[in-house]
Amino acid sequence: MKEKEIKKLLNKFNAGKCSAEELEMLKTLMQEIEQDNDIPIQTHQLKKQIWDKIEDDLNGYQKLRRLNTAWLKVAAAILITTVAGIFFSRLLKKPNSETLQVAYQTITAPRGEMQEIVLSDSTVVHLNAASSIKFPVAFNGKKRELSLLEGEAYFEVRHDAKRPFLVHTGKVTTQVLGTAFNIKFYKDLPDLQVFVNSGKVEVHDQAHTLGMYTPQQLLTYNKLKQSFVRGNVSDDHLLSWMHGDLILDNVSFREIAVYLENRYNVNFKDTGKKDTRQRYSVRFSNKLTIRQVVDILQLIDGRKYQLKGNNLTIK
Repeated sequence: MKEKEIKKLLNKFNAGKCSAEELEMLKTLMQEIEQDNDIPIQTHQLKKQIWDKIEDDLNGYQKLRRLNTAWLKVAAAILITTVAGIFFSRLLKKPNSETLQVAYQTITAPRGEMQEIVLSDSTVVHLNAASSIKFPVAFNGKKRELSLLEGEAYFEVRHDAKRPFLVHTGKVTTQVLGTAFNIKFYKDLPDLQVFVNSGKVEVHDQAHTLGMYTPQQLLTYNKLKQSFVRGNVSDDHLLSWMHGDLILDNVSFREIAVYLENRYNVNFKDTGKKDTRQRYSVRFSNKLTIRQVVDILQLIDGRKYQLKGNNLTIK
């Protein structure tokens, strides 16, 4: 109820023109501010007298009588100013959570570039090339939530025991309090991966809890089958994209292509036939040019590669 409406209601009460429904509204208003410590003691005492009068009018309501008692008019006049103002200020202090607008920002690291983002809680996010993240400009609620829309990101989460940190990636959510972990979520790849570098994370999808994960543990989640595998990783190859070399161990050729497309801003076009079950282990230095990478791929893959501009055709 707005301040203007509250004043109007109290004025009608003072004039003795309130309907039964309006008396009920006034009664509700009185109940809501009953425990408000900002109201002076004198006003509380006057409010009690008016409260008793409202109860009498409601209990014996036929036709509302005009209020002729002098003290009642004075008390109501005081309430018009004091109670309405305090009630309105309380509404300002407690905005309706359903109508509260949250401002979001989406950042995408372009192909060939990585970006570092510092969130409002001092959490640091390292975005791999061609990766997108959506996050609130400020974390105001009981949870800190954001979404990794596409790609790969490494999170160094600022510890806050009262507000857990949640990362949504499709149907999977990773929750922490304060830790460092990597999420790989490429739409062109069948698996989502969560790798914990320090601390502890809990992962779940829409139907199941996928467990707690501690340092050097890896979750591999198949997005289509909604199944997962827990593994242990003895090195930091999964974080190599952040450093000088790109190390991919026991991966599909499609995964190699995704990383190289994003790193060098090229487009792979595979026109030949290849056993999709074959796995590869490769290591590429960041100092290599795309033509040098193509030469290495031809050696390990046995097929012919043709690079024209940003298009790489495999025959």
